[in-house]
Amino acid sequence: SDTFQAYFARPFLPFLATLFWISCLLPIHANGQQVNGLSGWTLFLDPGHSRTENQGLYRYSEAEKVLRVGLALQEMLLTQTDIDTVYMSRTNDNQSVSLSQRTDKANSLGADFFHSIHSNAGPASVNNTLMLHGGWRSDGITVEKTPRGGKLMGDLMIRDLTAAMRIQTIGNYADRNFYQGSTVRFHDRQYPYLHVNRESRMASLLSEAGFHTSPVQQVRNINAQWKRLEAQSHFWSVLAYHELDRPTVGIATGIVRDAESEEPINGARISIAGQEYVTDTYASTFKPYSSDPEELRNGFYYLETLPNGPATLMVEADGHYPAILDVTVRDDDFTFTDVDLISSVPPTVTSVSLPEDEKLNVGRPLVFTFSRAMDRASVEAAISLDPAPDSLRFTWAGDNSIRVLTDGLE
Repeated sequence: SDTFQAYFARPFLPFLATLFWISCLLPIHANGQQVNGLSGWTLFLDPGHSRTENQGLYRYSEAEKVLRVGLALQEMLLTQTDIDTVYMSRTNDNQSVSLSQRTDKANSLGADFFHSIHSNAGPASVNNTLMLHGGWRSDGITVEKTPRGGKLMGDLMIRDLTAAMRIQTIGNYADRNFYQGSTVRFHDRQYPYLHVNRESRMASLLSEAGFHTSPVQQVRNINAQWKRLEAQSHFWSVLAYHELDRPTVGIATGIVRDAESEEPINGARISIAGQEYVTDTYASTFKPYSSDPEELRNGFYYLETLPNGPATLMVEADGHYPAILDVTVRDDDFTFTDVDLISSVPPTVTSVSLPEDEKLNVGRPLVFTFSRAMDRASVEAAISLDPAPDSLRFTWAGDNSIRVLTDGLE
């Protein structure tokens, strides 16, 4: 993730690019607040890469995703705390900003903390969180860069982000340890590995929030509220870094799936405490990223500013029976409720092993295959033959194919 980029991808637009760069460095001040204790502290947020760089699956880039996480985090800090200033290294998809420009500007502004926001890449089967602060090994001991604070923030963010995304983590590392070995006794280079940690003159951290090469992760990354979920976890970590309590939380979130296929459901309708949410559909969200209306689905929902305490969660989707659940909206964390909906589409027999003009012989199995998983007991009770055999024996292949054996049939 930590690679250099050209400042101007289009040299004939230097003036416009400069205006973009200047505008994103103007301080934005809070309009209102719930949490006091950040006054006098400034944060420099650095959404990694630029424009649509680092393409992930489905033509959605890391750069686009992390920008929106950064903007959401900036908005939360400015509207819910008394923080003085939150700077952004870029604020739109048109800017191209180099690594040196990011750290040079953060240094010139004298920001107190530098957070570089990224997502990771790798095999499609891999998905986890990672934090990297500036550090190295010296005489068998890990040394953190000064000013210190990146490790502490990383410890908090890896806890909060991993819990929010509900995926695995590989931890919070000093960056040179991660890239050049955490068990060596002595690193030849006694300074941070990553540019953003090495060149920033303040406490710093780079976060990797899941893999944009994971199909499961990337369909969630595309969702706007999923990026707010990530930003919300970072917001709580910043408060914990300053030993401040979270403001009252009222967020219900989760995944809606089909109970049989375990596939997320597009267009599911979720309602709670007078608020409604519809999970992403091809028309609403996925069309720019796939030509196949059935390819992408995340089933993700996210409802904010809910009253705390007992509530009724209703989930509906076409072709499924509705679900009504009693939940308790937490005041200190996300209220996670995943919902599995049962299909209301009647099952059909998709194949029978015996042709219509062929007789059923003793000992020859009769195999029925159904379009959906079946209730075994009810299917077995419903099967009869005329003339009746001495007995029927049933075996199943999964839950949608039954093998019937007859005894004593003439």
